[in-house]
Amino acid sequence: MKNFKLLSVTFLFLALSSQAAFAAPAKKAPRKAAPVARQAQAPVDNSDITADIDSLGGNEKLMNMAQNIKSESRSRIVQDRIVDRRNRLEVGVNYGMNFGGDAYTQTQALGAALDFHFTPRWSIGARYYDFGNSLSPEGKRIFEQAKANYAAGGRAYAVDIDYPENAVMAVLNWYPIYGKTSFMDIGVTQFDMYLLGGGGQITLSSGSTAVYTAGLGIGAWITKNLTARAEIRYMNYNDQPVTGERNLNVVTGNLGFGWML
Repeated sequence: MKNFKLLSVTFLFLALSSQAAFAAPAKKAPRKAAPVARQAQAPVDNSDITADIDSLGGNEKLMNMAQNIKSESRSRIVQDRIVDRRNRLEVGVNYGMNFGGDAYTQTQALGAALDFHFTPRWSIGARYYDFGNSLSPEGKRIFEQAKANYAAGGRAYAVDIDYPENAVMAVLNWYPIYGKTSFMDIGVTQFDMYLLGGGGQITLSSGSTAVYTAGLGIGAWITKNLTARAEIRYMNYNDQPVTGERNLNVVTGNLGFGWML
């Protein structure tokens, strides 16, 4: 009876841990000569064996391991990161557009980025932007009206603008949200949503001034080296048009690619 209990518990334990095993056959006790007169045998009570199998032999730790094995596996899948971002340097390029700010200009930007990842949660970086400017529809209307007034001998009013030329900023990035996604079953891509903040100097047509920025973005780690980012940021600075100093609130959106070194 003890051998039968031991074999039952061992077989169930091995089946739960997904490993193939074979139990050694129990040694048979030597047969004794049958008595001349057979006595009626009492019925065997199997209730204890069934209870032991249902409770895995009373092993509470084994029962807890069997109940938690699926949840632990899923937790490991979510927590594993495809890209190691501890003490890694990331270089990148980006393109963006400014929204808001001066109503007379449309501003685009080509940029370069440098980020050092201390941990998967934190990185510090530097940004450089080279701005290109053109007149907005409102700016063109004012400019054409001024030309027409001047040609007619009237008073011409200049378009009052102070456009950005370039900017250098330092930023701190925090990545609180992490996940993975699969696009059309091609492969699994890791992504992080992050917040950033920082400041630096912006050069305008009138001179240089301080600039501050804050925003959020999403970074997709396409391979162990190739990255893609999308950011939307708020910038604040003062410009100096002819009519006097103004405080500008600008929203800028950037798309870019990077390479992890």
